[in-house]
Amino acid sequence: MMSNGRVPKKRSPQKQRENYEPVSPQLARKLLLEHRAWDGMRVLGHLNLSGAIELYNLPENLTCESLDISDCVNLTNLPQGLHVTRWIELAGSGITSLGEGHGFILRWRGVEVSDSIAFASQSITGQDILKIDNVELRRVLIERLGYETFLQQVGGLVRDRDQDAGGERQLIYIPFEDDEPLMVLKVTCPSTAHIHILRVPPYMQTCHQAAAWVAGFTNPDDYHPLIEA
Repeated sequence: MMSNGRVPKKRSPQKQRENYEPVSPQLARKLLLEHRAWDGMRVLGHLNLSGAIELYNLPENLTCESLDISDCVNLTNLPQGLHVTRWIELAGSGITSLGEGHGFILRWRGVEVSDSIAFASQSITGQDILKIDNVELRRVLIERLGYETFLQQVGGLVRDRDQDAGGERQLIYIPFEDDEPLMVLKVTCPSTAHIHILRVPPYMQTCHQAAAWVAGFTNPDDYHPLIEA
């Protein structure tokens, strides 16, 4: 068929066949990150896109067994016709809501969660979290609420305190009967006066040790910053 005196370009039969053939998860990730994926792409197995901050969208009618879009901060919508047979991991992604009755099984850091946990963390309270028996779910809920808010709502025990350039630092922990304690380092930025709550391993004993761990030092004796923030 002619159009303005020109013949429309047609895909070759070989190219058409390629676009209908399923691809491996590794190739799918490569094509997606290079923006060469096509609508209707079928992926054989689990599609891991975790940490792909350069990813802004997915092709329509994408099919895979399970989908990991954790920490894909610039991916804010799921495509039309997405078919996932098992679950979607979306912790830290840019997805803030899904349509009612979407039918997907959602995960957050490997834990199956409801829409309210995934998208309505403002409805969670620290006291609600303390009543949760499931240890893994409780950890997810604390992350969703935020360490600073959780600490403000339930309090904590001070293991150590000292001073740095921003003022007083505190090493605070919240014990749990059935899990390791939540340990955080509370520091103040000397330039902005903003308080930061940083989670650290529960075996930390001092603020300096915790600050060294945050900075990437295994031996706190090697950590001698000019200004600690």
